[in-house]
Amino acid sequence: MKRPSMYDKHESSLKQFSDLFNAQEDNISLVMQIYQTENFRDDGVIVDTKTGKRITFDWEIRDKYFRSGKFRFSTAGQFERKLKKDEIGLSLQCDSNETAVLVGWHEDWLKEAPKTISLSTDTRKNERGTIRYTTNFKIFPYADISMFREMLIRALRKGTYNHSAF
Repeated sequence: MKRPSMYDKHESSLKQFSDLFNAQEDNISLVMQIYQTENFRDDGVIVDTKTGKRITFDWEIRDKYFRSGKFRFSTAGQFERKLKKDEIGLSLQCDSNETAVLVGWHEDWLKEAPKTISLSTDTRKNERGTIRYTTNFKIFPYADISMFREMLIRALRKGTYNHSAF
């Protein structure tokens, strides 16, 4: 983790989101499972309990530029180091006050060329990293999490893991 200072917030926000996701009574056969042991690869999996199909995801809490469901930019970034992990198909980035989640499919990010930028990390060094951007993302408010679940079940049933599932 590039920002150990965010680890506790990362874990608590993921747990809260997972609880919200799994508490929905919408007759959609999805369950979110988060990993209890850090594997430094991904954060969990969303499973269609009827078919066994699954989507592995990466979770992030954004402490800048995304608050109350409003994202400051028209493009969303993802670290190249995360996109290189073939098992991850979906990036979930919650806003700083945990009211919405920005969702992007890795397939969409991989269509763009990588760029090297300065990173915000916990170290004082001027750290650089490679990022890819996409305009193909969607923000789902926590209050309407069933819309997110509907999108996921469509993606799993159709085998479509890109923005066309939105």
